[in-house]
Amino acid sequence: MNLCPICKERYPEKYSLITKTEAKEDYLLTDPELKDTELLPHWSKPNPHKSTWNDMMLYVREMVEAYAFKKWDGPEGLDAEYERREAQKKAKKEKKFKEKLADLRRRTLTSTKERKRQEGPHKHEFGSTIRDSEGKTVQKCSTCGLVVETEEL
Repeated sequence: MNLCPICKERYPEKYSLITKTEAKEDYLLTDPELKDTELLPHWSKPNPHKSTWNDMMLYVREMVEAYAFKKWDGPEGLDAEYERREAQKKAKKEKKFKEKLADLRRRTLTSTKERKRQEGPHKHEFGSTIRDSEGKTVQKCSTCGLVVETEEL
């Protein structure tokens, strides 16, 4: 693509270069689409962050945008697809959270039951005998509230 410096300065948003990562995130394009040089020509440039990393792939924003709008049926389609993916991510995250919460509840419930089992059966601690309104003698457990009718000899 030939471009005069004046046009490049006048329309920077149109002719600026974007990285492969930006093209994937902003325009929802896939690796095979970005690697196809007939579909989207690109320049390879050594990575400025670390020389041992892969070369940067730079694309002209206008070309990437045109292809993305064609693929997603315009900017509205691109926005709709982005929103759909975000909603899908949110639903997945929420599902994972609910599963972890259910697992935590299950483990907590199990550990509570296990603790009670290890403590052994409940032993009643009855207080002194009391005569109720009907004249019967009763005893009440101080921990669980069980009322037992007793006979005095």
